[in-house]
Amino acid sequence: MKMRMLFVLSMACVVLGLGVANAQDGPYQITKHLPGMTEAVVVHTGAPAGFDPITAAAEELHLYGYPRRPDPSNEKAYASWAKAVACQRIDGELVQNPTRFHRPVKNLLATGNVNGTTTDYTSGNWSGYALYGGTGKFDEVVAFWLVPNVGSEPGGPDSGAFNGYSSTWVGIDGDGVSDLIQDGTESDWSSNGSTRYDAWIEMLPASEVVIANFPVQPGDLIYATSTVSVASGGAVTGEYYLANYNTHLSVSASIKMPTSVSYHGVSAEWIMERTDVNGTYENPMPHYAYAYLDNAYAYRQGSSSSISYLSEANQNITMVDPDNRNAVLSDAYEQDGDSLWFQWKAYK
Repeated sequence: MKMRMLFVLSMACVVLGLGVANAQDGPYQITKHLPGMTEAVVVHTGAPAGFDPITAAAEELHLYGYPRRPDPSNEKAYASWAKAVACQRIDGELVQNPTRFHRPVKNLLATGNVNGTTTDYTSGNWSGYALYGGTGKFDEVVAFWLVPNVGSEPGGPDSGAFNGYSSTWVGIDGDGVSDLIQDGTESDWSSNGSTRYDAWIEMLPASEVVIANFPVQPGDLIYATSTVSVASGGAVTGEYYLANYNTHLSVSASIKMPTSVSYHGVSAEWIMERTDVNGTYENPMPHYAYAYLDNAYAYRQGSSSSISYLSEANQNITMVDPDNRNAVLSDAYEQDGDSLWFQWKAYK
């Protein structure tokens, strides 16, 4: 599988746009106001002629909406970043979806220590891994993954009877705190036999914002970063970068954190989730078999050193039915130091 990932990365990869009231906010960026959101979304649409993210200074990368450059000594992380920033950026069409949220972890319960670093947990809506605690706030999380193909429970008694909603994402916070900065892809199954796949960004407490003209299909390789930027005056901004290596498109956008929410930076996550739809996350977990995620790194404020998802105190979170914690819906297990697998277990 590792060789397959490296082969897929040998292909190339664009950024996002929005809708409703738009205003040219500055060079190569547009501010867009969406109904139902108190904060505007700023979309980075490009960079000056001749700009090269490979050689640009860190300040220039931030100015034009690119994720931070990994240390070149981490050859794998650097190569995946280089391919992501080479993708064509688009002025994406943003559509807020008021019925879909990607919530903080629910019903989290520790079930035991695996070793000195990893502790097993169960949750009603998350499966995956979370780095938690340590010295210094987390301010960026990154990964790439293959978009899973979803369906109903194969051959089960409820096969096709209910809609199922799932998301794969990276994020900062939401584990024991209310703030959550995240972006990812949605993979949904409908009881009429149809499926839906899309990409989104989110800054709670607002609902997700779908990138309508950033196509996502099963098997696409998606690179995503969620980053927190803190201005000298204390204002916090969530910054998002999504790239599709298969379509060679990328999206770059940012949303200011509302004053009603505080940034904590206590956790970084790589998650397969039951999406909260129409006010509940207790919808069926659509069948996805296995899903692969790689390049799982995070960063802390003031440091250029990447931290893999297993290298510090971390939580291995298994998704269960909150009413029956023995009923496992989705879990995750390590492939190696920077990659992992999600495994589907049950439709409900």
